[in-house]
Amino acid sequence: MTTSFDSTRFCAHPTGDGRPCDNTEPTHRGGQLGHAFQAPGADGPLWLDDGQAEEIEPGQEKLRQLVLTPASKIRIRPVRWLWDTTPEGAPPTSHGRIPLYSLVIAAGGPGLGKSQYAVWMTARITTGTLPGELWGQPRGVIYAASEDSWSYTIAPRLIAAGADMDLVFRIDVKDDEKLNARLTLPLDTSLLGKAAELYSVALLVADPLLSLIDSGINDYRAAEVRQALEPLVAAAERHNFTILGLAHFTKAGVADPLSRIAGSGAFGQLIRSFIAFAREDTDDGDQRFVMSLEKNNLGRLGLPSHSYVIQPVTVDTPEGPSYVSRFVLGPETNTSVRDVMRDESNPGGVDRAERGEAVEWLEDYLTAGDRCGEALPREIQDAAKKAGVSANALREAKAKLGVKSVKPKGVMNAPWLWQLPGFAPTESVEAPPSHTQSASSPSSY
Repeated sequence: MTTSFDSTRFCAHPTGDGRPCDNTEPTHRGGQLGHAFQAPGADGPLWLDDGQAEEIEPGQEKLRQLVLTPASKIRIRPVRWLWDTTPEGAPPTSHGRIPLYSLVIAAGGPGLGKSQYAVWMTARITTGTLPGELWGQPRGVIYAASEDSWSYTIAPRLIAAGADMDLVFRIDVKDDEKLNARLTLPLDTSLLGKAAELYSVALLVADPLLSLIDSGINDYRAAEVRQALEPLVAAAERHNFTILGLAHFTKAGVADPLSRIAGSGAFGQLIRSFIAFAREDTDDGDQRFVMSLEKNNLGRLGLPSHSYVIQPVTVDTPEGPSYVSRFVLGPETNTSVRDVMRDESNPGGVDRAERGEAVEWLEDYLTAGDRCGEALPREIQDAAKKAGVSANALREAKAKLGVKSVKPKGVMNAPWLWQLPGFAPTESVEAPPSHTQSASSPSSY
């Protein structure tokens, strides 16, 4: 038996709590594959995703099927960016940081301003001032927070950041069967997606993300976390909103920010963008905050880090002043979160004073005389040795200054050169990562 699609059909597959799934999509993207469809109230044939219907006898299970789609039939689309810091003159979207309709994690240690950053993003989106796809298009934000008070902390921070308060939505759960119900994943995923679409929401802030996951799920088991979050990611794509999930760092002293996210390794597989936060103690005794894009599945890696500050702000309320803080994005910096973590996890390595001296020496060497910002690696290494700069300090100075390993373009057997950013006296090509990162390659490291 063959029939055409009915726009009123619904998914016949029950959800985890026994309710029928209300998905009416023709292919049920984001749900479990192989769901059959039937018309409301019908007890007869079940519609399959390929448009064919089969008569299934009572008690007979539908056979599992495989569907092969030629790659030529796949619609190719460009990545669109919620947050894009591409500077003027650079290739379009080359500095995209947060892709639309994806899961993004922002993580760091305590007291580093993660929540203030989420409020900053909220303010920019609700006022249409975030560089990216939604520039000039104010949109709503759902702010799901479980650790901070709305009256004392979140709402005053939103005011301090300049958010449009009519476009920021606190989310609560009304359930007559349960007292003190809270937003729970994956139970409320469908309701959340519908609410986001109804209110034209562009961003869901989950502060912190793990607090939304059902308490019966072990958040240290990747498979269980994926089962809770994969439907949310699918709902974000279906209903056109992005998820910004906040997370904490563990205290383990490793220098890989992604491995420091508290919870589960499943985050590394689900997220498309990862923003890390750190605080660096400077040589003069001050503290400097730094924010780095440590994962960017759909765009470029190695984008510049940014410094930022957390400013104290006083907000007037009908009952008196409220003292809060706000995130202020600063200029680009050569220091990354990974650099800061490496210093913390390797106190016996190159200290800040030694690295600072090496940075100053290398910059002076490359810009002195007729070098014009570039020189042969071997010459630099020999000169550094004579000046008392260790190989490790030199390597870190190179990374700190953003010095690239290049060679003249179109010149056969040309030697590698170290080139300071902003200096390009010769047309050159950059070394691949294997050249720039290998400590065993003295000609280009």
